[in-house]
Amino acid sequence: MINSSPIKSHRVGYAYSANYTKLNDLLPSNIGRASLIDDLIRAYNLLPNCDIIAPSFASKLQLCSYHDQDFIAFLLGEEIAIGDNEEDDKEDDKEDDLERRLEQRYGVEFDCPVFSGLDKYIQALAGTTIACARYVSQRQESLEKQKIAINWHGGRHHAGKDQASGFCYVNDIVLGILELRKTFDKVMYIDLDLHHGDGVEKAFAHSKKVLTASIHRYDRGFFPGTGNTKFNGKGKGIGYSINLGLRPGLSDASHHRILNEVMRPAYVAFKPDAVVLQCGADGLARDPAKEWNLSVKELAKSIVEIINWGTQPVILLGGGGYNHTDSARLWTNVLGRLTLSNEEIEKWDLIPETANCIDEYAEDGYAFYVDGEVRSVSDRNLHDGYLDRVIEFAKNQLDLIDAAEL
Repeated sequence: MINSSPIKSHRVGYAYSANYTKLNDLLPSNIGRASLIDDLIRAYNLLPNCDIIAPSFASKLQLCSYHDQDFIAFLLGEEIAIGDNEEDDKEDDKEDDLERRLEQRYGVEFDCPVFSGLDKYIQALAGTTIACARYVSQRQESLEKQKIAINWHGGRHHAGKDQASGFCYVNDIVLGILELRKTFDKVMYIDLDLHHGDGVEKAFAHSKKVLTASIHRYDRGFFPGTGNTKFNGKGKGIGYSINLGLRPGLSDASHHRILNEVMRPAYVAFKPDAVVLQCGADGLARDPAKEWNLSVKELAKSIVEIINWGTQPVILLGGGGYNHTDSARLWTNVLGRLTLSNEEIEKWDLIPETANCIDEYAEDGYAFYVDGEVRSVSDRNLHDGYLDRVIEFAKNQLDLIDAAEL
């Protein structure tokens, strides 16, 4: 298990409004997931233990603090010109052709289709993660409580500066980190999603003020195709990108080992002033991807233990997770462990009858902790010493952090 340094208590802010939940329910890759998450949190009566962070809409200026202006204009439904010479196009086809080419240019097709409400969705998503950054940046009278802000509907780590990708239209994480940097000198970003946090890494690859660390599945042809363990940053940022590219079947034990032997030492070496943690749920054993074999309870414990490595403010974000009920279980469990005693959490049994979405849990007998959740598959990271090699390579990179002038 991870050796944590417990703190006295947490002060938790949770980003929530009924309208914000409805907007996130529209996301084509996760239709209705937001309602499941917020409903389960409400059913366990966890919101009264939190400060409610009011979701807000990011302005175009805020969105363009990182993203390309024309890209944002397109997502917001504004008219833009593609810049090509089109005088020979047929008038009837010109408008449709322009729209198609813009969709191709900006990646708004296939896994990132245009949908009704897209403009409001991206503004609310980005604005709310920025609001979380402002929440943890505010001074408080008592320094005895570690400030934590949660936006489970955020964590869209694939979006690029001028292109949507992998169900991610704008990169709320990058925008949140930029907001944190107005107050905090150094920010550590940890990505637990099944997929590599490519968009965040690319945004800060040249920086030694933002350390990006990603644990992810890596293989030829596996999306997004980045995150080779050997990549460790560019220019002044060499040493400040850490990648753990892994094989199928990753177990709780192997995951814990990576956190203990790589992620925590990186945290100690870097000494961040704030932490952003992307808690993707698609590495859970029952996710449709069926790539990793993590359990809800152990992943939730790991997330809380990462928070307890220090007393720095932390932003928790969601991400991937396509078994919606297990995603809701994971993120509700994390919030419970931050606001209730572990004894209470361990006693959770059946989904509360007050849950509006209780029928979604019928196939599991309405259980919160599901028997047989972890699959009987081999952790291929343990074959031929692969995990040992990946960990050793990543640990050697930590010397670059220690040697850097911070």
